[in-house]
Amino acid sequence: MFALPTTLVAFDLETTGLSAQNDEIIEIGAVKFCFQKVAGKMDIVEKATFQSLVKPDRHIPEAASRVNHITDDMVENAPPAREVIPQFIRFCGQSSVLVAHNGHSFDAPFLREACKRAGLAVPRLPVLDSLKISRNVMRESPSHKLSEIANRLCASGEIKLKVEQGELHRALYDCQVLAQVVARLLIKALPEKDLAIDRFQKACEKLAPISMLDN
Repeated sequence: MFALPTTLVAFDLETTGLSAQNDEIIEIGAVKFCFQKVAGKMDIVEKATFQSLVKPDRHIPEAASRVNHITDDMVENAPPAREVIPQFIRFCGQSSVLVAHNGHSFDAPFLREACKRAGLAVPRLPVLDSLKISRNVMRESPSHKLSEIANRLCASGEIKLKVEQGELHRALYDCQVLAQVVARLLIKALPEKDLAIDRFQKACEKLAPISMLDN
């Protein structure tokens, strides 16, 4: 019988800018999923989702709004980070593997700083960077943007989620796309036995480095 791997959480953050030290999170989205055989083939099953706008302590720059389509008015009545971050950490749980696209350089540092600002201990959770996995598994691709990889996998019939360009750069939708993409990349690259709980992280490290959120 196939042993399920540790639960994975594909997460995405929308922010006021690019600096984890100086900018703030304004939206968090996440999809919790695991691998499962469906009709004899390995696939994923979605277990839960998380989505929340976050009210920052600063004005959202127009440059950020042009990317993520989030404005000051949209977050006016949203909860602050000190309320949302603990909720998100509880959603992730104590044994999840986090996954984000460019996660090592962007999402993980932002989440780490947000935990510190909220007065929380940064959880010791492993973080996979799907951008690095994509560069290893799909070396023939001229681009490793999430939308480009998703479109290539969709065109080849390997994923069924249609990529709606207008929805990209909203956190939850990006996570739904990411979950499908990273799962397919891992299924393509790893033998089924390596998707099991006792082999998963070690096998993934052969594809791309794993960092810890609290480092």
